Amino acid sequence: MSKGCLSEEQRRYFEELLAYLHDELKARKDPEATEQRVRMFASLAGEAGIAQVLEDKRLAEEGLVYLFEEGKRLTKHIDQLYPLDVPAVLAEMERTTALSAEFIESDGAVYVIEYAGRKLVTSDPGDPSALLRARWRELKGGWPRL
Repeated sequence: MSKGCLSEEQRRYFEELLAYLHDELKARKDPEATEQRVRMFASLAGEAGIAQVLEDKRLAEEGLVYLFEEGKRLTKHIDQLYPLDVPAVLAEMERTTALSAEFIESDGAVYVIEYAGRKLVTSDPGDPSALLRARWRELKGGWPRL
């Protein structure tokens, strides 16, 4: 499906989503951010946490973003995303947010992350996907389907 089948608002949304995903890839590849996530996940989940962070970085270096379809987490190269992929991208964003909520509490200033009996307190980075997810709830009913 080409972008030509979208309304102007949907086209803008798709472009904003792609910009967000490019920023996310950049953050996942950043060496300093990776080192910070390694320390955080190592303290929470040990070697398994470290392995997940390093795998996430490797996938980002390949330009792969996450999607959630048919009950499975998938990846797709960012340059191969089409408007029809938007529901799967947003499903993964919502799934990640819901999973995070099981382990994270926030008062807007501080994050408290508890996992496997371990606790980590860090500053609250906010949720950069919140606006995109909120707009998606408004747009998804009219989003083109196959």
